[in-house]
Amino acid sequence: MAGRRDIVLARFPFTDQAGTKLRPVLILAEIPGPYHDYVVLFITSQLGQATPGLDVVIHPTDACFVQSGLKVASVFRIGKLASMSEMLISGTLGTLEQPVFDEIVIRLTRLFQAGQSS
Repeated sequence: MAGRRDIVLARFPFTDQAGTKLRPVLILAEIPGPYHDYVVLFITSQLGQATPGLDVVIHPTDACFVQSGLKVASVFRIGKLASMSEMLISGTLGTLEQPVFDEIVIRLTRLFQAGQSS
């Protein structure tokens, strides 16, 4: 069973539904209820997709990198959220250290608060 801050491999369907691809995602939270669903954040190795000031990038030289289980520098895509069933999770790569996870939560909060009236 996956937990908050875990980086896991999940099966995502191709757009033509012809198959699936394993992709890394960060578990943000388990959704309460009987179904073992999670809110997840997409991770990509395509550094050019990072939105400055929004996305979080980690590099192999960062202290948190080894524990993450990721193989290459990666972007945590703050604006790319999904919910998924535990059945789509194939395994755990690693865990994101608390300070980096906290920064992701701060950036998510800012994104959701953007444009609100005071």
